[in-house]
Amino acid sequence: MKKLLQIITRILKEQSGVSMILVSLGMFMLIGFTAFVVDVGSLYFEKSRLQKALDAAVLAGAQSLKVSENEAENVAIHIANQNGYTVTSDEVEATGNIIEIKKTVNKQLTFARVLGFSDSDVGAFAKAEILSLIKGEGIIPVAMEDVVYNPGDSYTMHFQAGNPDNSSVNGNFGFLAINGPGGSDLKDGIMHGANREVNEEFEYTKTGLSWGNVKSAFEYRIGQDNTKPHCSSYTTADDTCSRVVTVPIVKTFTGLDGKSKVKIIGFAAFWIESIQPNGNDKSVKGRFIDMYSPGEYGSGENFGISTVKLVN
Repeated sequence: MKKLLQIITRILKEQSGVSMILVSLGMFMLIGFTAFVVDVGSLYFEKSRLQKALDAAVLAGAQSLKVSENEAENVAIHIANQNGYTVTSDEVEATGNIIEIKKTVNKQLTFARVLGFSDSDVGAFAKAEILSLIKGEGIIPVAMEDVVYNPGDSYTMHFQAGNPDNSSVNGNFGFLAINGPGGSDLKDGIMHGANREVNEEFEYTKTGLSWGNVKSAFEYRIGQDNTKPHCSSYTTADDTCSRVVTVPIVKTFTGLDGKSKVKIIGFAAFWIESIQPNGNDKSVKGRFIDMYSPGEYGSGENFGISTVKLVN
């Protein structure tokens, strides 16, 4: 009997040692799991914070691409710094309508140090692009040529009779037969516009000045804004104003003779400034403005109607 008690005591002691080993192992695994959860969560938070900062930076920078690529980079760096990250010019690239930032930061770890990991790199990438209007509603049949337009500057929106510059565009005054070939079609098109897009198709020009129809159509649009104070100035007018018109941009009218075909390559916005009905100066003048207008946007030539979007 004594012998039996000794054997049982020895077994219990051995099981106690095994239990201590299991408990120690369990504690090590628990600490390791805690380190993983806490530090991975910290890395995820840092990644999210960095990504948001870079997204904000490239979106702001893209707005300045219209000024210059250098200005866009400077703006992006400034916004990133404001959001807590130092970005250098080597980490920013702006070309054409695109700006991007690639940034890596080092994050110190906490519990993972128990496992021998003291820090980890966290990286993020952000890219933004200026997209131009490629398809829209309310496009009026008064086309402008592909030249540089400066925001706020005044432009005559069509050719005038007797102007020597018209020598190479006989019969054409900058109008398109979007709504039809007649003067009343031109009037209706200016008043209400039509759906148009940038594509490979060509539009027919509308010959003749049709001044009476042109004049009354633009006067109608101006009259629609009599109760809208913000529409009375090009500095505050927007796409809710009837006197803000979206016009097609064509490559050139040079060399056209009579009814011809031209290609729409983009769209621009003008605020109708004045209508000059006297003598030979029968013209509509408009101020070029940058704006956003509802429609479909994509990669293309930018003539002021644009939006900025994050891209992959």
